[in-house]
Amino acid sequence: MDPRIWNTLPEDILYRILSVASLETLLILRSTCKRFNSLFLSPAFLSNYKSSQPSPSFLLLSHPHFGRNRFAVYDTLRRRWRNRSLPISAFLPRYIASSTLLASSKGILCFSLPASPVSFLVCNFLTKSTRIIKFPNHPFPIDSLTLVVPTRSSGGYKIFALCPSISFRQGFVYDSASRRWHQFDDITPNIKTNTRQEGVIHGDSLYFYTVEPYSIVGYDLEQRRWNRALSVGELIAGGSRVSFVRLVGDAGEQKMYLICGIAMGYGTVSEVKVWELDDAGRKWVEQGSMPAEMCRKFAAVCYHNYQHLYCLWHGGMICLCCNTWPEVLWFDVAAREWGWLPKCPLLPEKGNFGFNWFSVVPDLNTLV
Repeated sequence: MDPRIWNTLPEDILYRILSVASLETLLILRSTCKRFNSLFLSPAFLSNYKSSQPSPSFLLLSHPHFGRNRFAVYDTLRRRWRNRSLPISAFLPRYIASSTLLASSKGILCFSLPASPVSFLVCNFLTKSTRIIKFPNHPFPIDSLTLVVPTRSSGGYKIFALCPSISFRQGFVYDSASRRWHQFDDITPNIKTNTRQEGVIHGDSLYFYTVEPYSIVGYDLEQRRWNRALSVGELIAGGSRVSFVRLVGDAGEQKMYLICGIAMGYGTVSEVKVWELDDAGRKWVEQGSMPAEMCRKFAAVCYHNYQHLYCLWHGGMICLCCNTWPEVLWFDVAAREWGWLPKCPLLPEKGNFGFNWFSVVPDLNTLV
């Protein structure tokens, strides 16, 4: 099309044409001229953009082999790895590119800033918007960090952090709407913390798993209080033992899933099962069981060392990741199929630590 036609089109007509384009097309067009770049970031366009095209989604892998602040990228839509690792400057301005990625949710990324005063940096790399959030305390050690983008909110987000203290853990919640931190005392000391295993948003609550006994507890982000516990042990047949429990959720569909490793006696894991919490929030419904051959490989990878295991929700899949293993085991919830993600070709043949995975689903509408 003649460029002069684009230049003379009224903005409302241009909005209508571009609103049916895929997100990937918009990213390409944004770099072609200043008008497109400013148009895509305007509130009028963002509020009306609803593409029927499949949206791109990516799994980011960080590893010491790639160098500081670089990521290997797996394109879920195309089912392949990108040829080159991606520098962190692809998401952030260069002057703060020494940050460390901590968490991601719906296209929003949360980094730690090493500069003084120590802070978080939250950004939406599509809209090129960023916000620096100062820590509520200094020092601010973190046992568990979760970035939450609730679907019921108007584009806002929350940061939930559990921090160790002398006699008990403290909790902090940052609300982007009020731009304030709220502090509470963690009265559930059995919550199992893992710096890479985030809490799971379901309704207005953020859920975690406890150990000894295994159960699920939730923290109501609106009422700022802990909910009742959901038992896990009753799901396991007599004579079996729970080896590990993980939670993962689909915030968009308001679904929460429980992944449980089961062993006979004190042996290695012999079964891995997935349950879904029913709509009433009271009963776990079994969704699938890992095939025996995959389970044997999975058990050999972990070998009783389940503290390195964490789960991600990514585009309809439950991804089981491990800090000490370069592959990801996935479960497609709709198809009820299991599989291994192909190993990243950029990784060396040998290397048994430092594998950190992040789910990134670009979203123009989430505000920073």
